[in-house]
Amino acid sequence: MQDKDFIRVDYSGKIKESDKTLGEAKNAPLIVGAGYVIKGVDEALKKMKVGEKKTIEVPAEKGFGKRDTKLIKLIPESEFRKRDKKPQIGMIVDIKNIRGRIISVSGGRVKVDFNHPLAGKTLVYEIEIKKRIEKPEEKIKAILEAYSGISKIEVIIKEKEAEIKIPPFVNSLVKKKTADDVMKFLDIEKVKFVEVFERIKEKIKEVSK
Repeated sequence: MQDKDFIRVDYSGKIKESDKTLGEAKNAPLIVGAGYVIKGVDEALKKMKVGEKKTIEVPAEKGFGKRDTKLIKLIPESEFRKRDKKPQIGMIVDIKNIRGRIISVSGGRVKVDFNHPLAGKTLVYEIEIKKRIEKPEEKIKAILEAYSGISKIEVIIKEKEAEIKIPPFVNSLVKKKTADDVMKFLDIEKVKFVEVFERIKEKIKEVSK
């Protein structure tokens, strides 16, 4: 594989030390070298071919980074009371738009770890490259699917403009990221989203008398 190749993969992951599973995906779309996956996985994909299956080990520095003690902070318990929250070990908190996990509560102080939950972990992935995506319309569908999980859409390309027909109420950030990647990785200069509302067909049940 090369940078900017569009592919679909099957993968599953786990933490090496604990053997705890991280989940799996089938036929997941991604762009090689575009940051859709962690660095260690991206590097492995570049050494693989379509149809190939590998088990790879990803060290922390090529995964979610090493644990940084500077990201463990002590916060006065009173700050939580101001927000009507009772701090408890394991609770996920959002402070100044940064997510962290409470690891201890003692003496009126709360210790919060702002490291990524997988920081410092060695990860093991099983990866299989299922296919390469070639058609521009399919590439656009793959980008939207990667960001939203939505796969049943229609894409029309006219010259250098792409029209993407989507279900209503798709998150505006998803649309922004999709449009940015479409224009970055394809020869497209304009992206238009069309929300499609459909009549819900009611099923009429015959009531026997």
